[in-house]
Amino acid sequence: MMDKYPIDNQITPVEFKDDQVITYMSQTSIDLLQQFNQQHLFVPVTTRALYQYERIEVFQQKIKPKYAIVSNGGTILVDGKPDSEWDDFIKNHLSVTSLPHHDMLNTFAKIRHDSWVEREFYIDSLFYMYHVNKDTLPHQELLSFEDELNKIGWRTFLHGRKLYILPSNLNKVFAVEHLKKRLDYDIHTAAGDSLMDYDMIAIADKGYSLKHGELYDVKPNDPKINWLKGKGAASTEDLIKNLLSL
Repeated sequence: MMDKYPIDNQITPVEFKDDQVITYMSQTSIDLLQQFNQQHLFVPVTTRALYQYERIEVFQQKIKPKYAIVSNGGTILVDGKPDSEWDDFIKNHLSVTSLPHHDMLNTFAKIRHDSWVEREFYIDSLFYMYHVNKDTLPHQELLSFEDELNKIGWRTFLHGRKLYILPSNLNKVFAVEHLKKRLDYDIHTAAGDSLMDYDMIAIADKGYSLKHGELYDVKPNDPKINWLKGKGAASTEDLIKNLLSL
């Protein structure tokens, strides 16, 4: 990403894996985000597993949000700790609205093949993410699989080389709406770049996304989305400046 969308100012490592830097942010972005977090309520929202969120060092050391939503809405963090009330609620809710994960796996086994499924991850005992080979992905079979999933309360999202298979009611917007009812604030904003972020953006007073992201490819004329200038780190800086000006 840094090579594709170079930036002019200083970059800072913000995420490490096996002692290797895997994510950078511009120092300007970090400074702006720190300013925003001090003046407003900043809630990171991500599909990442909890352990993946926790390795983002900037959120553990320099910028410490009061709340965060991870596992695609399956976990709400309060001061860095999972909210047990939400944990109990969401697990009970999913047990009522979706069949257990082994039913999904039995359905998936009908089309799954080593020729296109490369790796499997079970995210926080809530949903599955697969690394897939896009060249050999059986798109027609995947569409039929989606129809079968709907009958048992599951759904799919294909994002690049990642195939997500989730309970239908496991979504970011559900957790966001829970926090909205719990907290008191004036303007609700949201930003994201994938279809998995759209519902969250749609309920915001102001929603933002990237012109080089998946949402722009699918919904370029959506009136609910404000498209950010720039690419890569420049778009992050543009976003935070927009938010600080509200």
